[in-house]
Amino acid sequence: MIDSTAPPLDELADSWSGIHEDYDDLHNDVYDRTVLDCAARLSADPGGESALAWTIGLLLTAPYVAWGEDDDVAPHVKAVLEAADRTLRDRPCDHDDHPYHEHDAEYDLDLAEFPYQLADESADWDEDHSREQWLCPRNVAGFARIALDIVDPGSVTGVPPRLPLMDRRGIDTLSAILHGYPEPGTDVGEEISSVASGLRIAGPEDRPGRLLIVMAVTWYAVSDFVDDASLLDELVSALEEALPHFAGASCTHGAHVQPPGSGPAAVETGIMLTSPGGRALYEQGRREGRDAPLEHLLCPAALTEIAEESLSVLRARRDELRRGAGQ
Repeated sequence: MIDSTAPPLDELADSWSGIHEDYDDLHNDVYDRTVLDCAARLSADPGGESALAWTIGLLLTAPYVAWGEDDDVAPHVKAVLEAADRTLRDRPCDHDDHPYHEHDAEYDLDLAEFPYQLADESADWDEDHSREQWLCPRNVAGFARIALDIVDPGSVTGVPPRLPLMDRRGIDTLSAILHGYPEPGTDVGEEISSVASGLRIAGPEDRPGRLLIVMAVTWYAVSDFVDDASLLDELVSALEEALPHFAGASCTHGAHVQPPGSGPAAVETGIMLTSPGGRALYEQGRREGRDAPLEHLLCPAALTEIAEESLSVLRARRDELRRGAGQ
């Protein structure tokens, strides 16, 4: 399955897996060479027998590429993946489905084993899908689109939804702050300021999620953990600018299922609502009777209530801090 000029399969798998787990190592020359070599091999023969292996390599290394997308590697990888998808996605096949249809982010690392398993036709095979389904050009195209969705979230359709890499990191960072144990090196004030600016610049589709993030952070911001009135002022200003977007809002829901009450849970929900993939994941994992329907979370009337309540407590705490400082 792998051409004779490539390193052994086990070395490739270890290399790709290592990059996947160490994705936030910026501008690593060794990683760059590995990724670009993988891209070059896929580009040279996107319809060849080795195409699935190189596509899996690019999928596993995609988080690293996405994290450092300000360099020259990301545009090149995107172009190669797009070309592979165009070449393969409409190839004829007789399969009802393919493995990529049910591939979720939590199973990314498991993919490292498949090039080796597929290359050894004498090895036992106990996967739900046949070898032919794995090697099918349409399956390769599907995994190429998944890799593209990691590098450039929301740029493709027809693949299982996943949360953008930066959103996953945002959930971890803010949840740690709201639990009272910020990750080492976290600038709490900067993170709160970023939450405010996120709402301020939000567009119509991600504004509801950004508002829920502000709501989640509000209860931390008005606690004794924060004594900088200027940070509260940023949150207040962001909410004041957001409210006119919901002016005159009404709905026919009668009553709304409330969003998560705890800060970390609300942060996760809010961040999920800021991207198409996150919204799809929320709806996919929603527990009937326990989690608010997506239409309730996106309802302008409900969002107005959330904004006004958060605004009230933030103003009160800001004014209290100002009085204490003699301002």
